[in-house]
Amino acid sequence: MSTTPSLLRELNGLNVLVVHPQDNELRVVTSHLQRIGCVVQHCWPVPEGLPATDVAILAVEMEQRDAILALCAGLGEGAPPIIAIVGYENPSTLQLLLETRPAAVIERPLKPFGLLTQVLMARVAWKRKVEMLEQIRQLQVKHSVVSKISMAKTLLMLRHGYGERDAHKRIQRDAMSQRCSMGAVAETIIAHHSHPPNV
Repeated sequence: MSTTPSLLRELNGLNVLVVHPQDNELRVVTSHLQRIGCVVQHCWPVPEGLPATDVAILAVEMEQRDAILALCAGLGEGAPPIIAIVGYENPSTLQLLLETRPAAVIERPLKPFGLLTQVLMARVAWKRKVEMLEQIRQLQVKHSVVSKISMAKTLLMLRHGYGERDAHKRIQRDAMSQRCSMGAVAETIIAHHSHPPNV
């Protein structure tokens, strides 16, 4: 887990895309982000996809509703966090926020400290999400390997009369002699026994 000082240092050089109309608020946002060391890019209107960036700050303007929904719908699980800027809460705005599911929301009028806090917290939440997804992937791979080894042992027991312990030792021995993983040996055994024996 990162410490607070290291997280604050991370803001220095952080790439931030500001999707916002050209106005005074944009100048305020850009100025403050640059003051804390962020590298700022700007675009408007809302693009079809996000360029490479660490964080995106998005002005939620109702006339851009369809473009905002299309952008968010096309984002993958590893997409950077989006921080929404909203003017006032009405049913239409709240519905749009629910549909876009931003990592954080900043209310107008903007406050510099609030901007820093939301960028930092959105980045922390995104890192945790990425770590969690990686852990899930690792567990899925591990579960797949365990399932293959279990299937290979069952095949050895059924086809060759091994006991469970001996079948496991056979897979271990083959993995050591072939200098590969037990999962790879299990895949070979499963592939070999998937074909009916020659008559």
